[in-house]
Amino acid sequence: MGDATYQPAPVPGSNGLAIAALCCGIAGLFPVAAVVAIVLGVVALNQRKYRIQRGRGMAVAGIVLGVLWLLGWTVLVVAAVVTDEPARNASGAVTQTSDAYVEDLKAGDCFSGAGRDEVDSVTILPCTSAHESQVVTIFAMPAGPWPGEDKVVAAAEKGCTEKADPLITQRAYDDLSPSFIYPQDAFSWRGSREIICVVDAPKGTTTGTALK
Repeated sequence: MGDATYQPAPVPGSNGLAIAALCCGIAGLFPVAAVVAIVLGVVALNQRKYRIQRGRGMAVAGIVLGVLWLLGWTVLVVAAVVTDEPARNASGAVTQTSDAYVEDLKAGDCFSGAGRDEVDSVTILPCTSAHESQVVTIFAMPAGPWPGEDKVVAAAEKGCTEKADPLITQRAYDDLSPSFIYPQDAFSWRGSREIICVVDAPKGTTTGTALK
């Protein structure tokens, strides 16, 4: 009886969907391609459960790239929405509600959303609408190294009392509470040394301007 002859088993090829997922992941500059990369990558991984094929690494890479591209696009869209300058009339008054960073606030602006320990963004809206706060005035601390939070707070209290109190109406003086937004640490100080003097509605909201 002759010796049995064993033929080498064929080397399995790569999964086509896995290859396509990787290609779409690389082309994720286009949001549709990023979505397709994720879908094809998931399908390719499921197919490999029932097939002996290479391509797991490519499928996973396509999914990861697709997710990263979509996260990047999401961040860009959110940033574009938040950083849009609020619509203003010829006198500079806000005419429609919009989300903006605190740095976009100007003297006279009415807004809501500052009732937190750390404020990054707020909702700016016309003063004729119900709002929580209004900017009275803005001034900058002297240039120099971070002086520490206690000194910044003391300077903000003194500066807002001197500069903001003369600008508000008697009604606002009686009914609203003064406060301020300030750089709370050295990192914030490097970005802006501005003190934003504000009056807040003690409970809920108020309407109309607090300025004379």
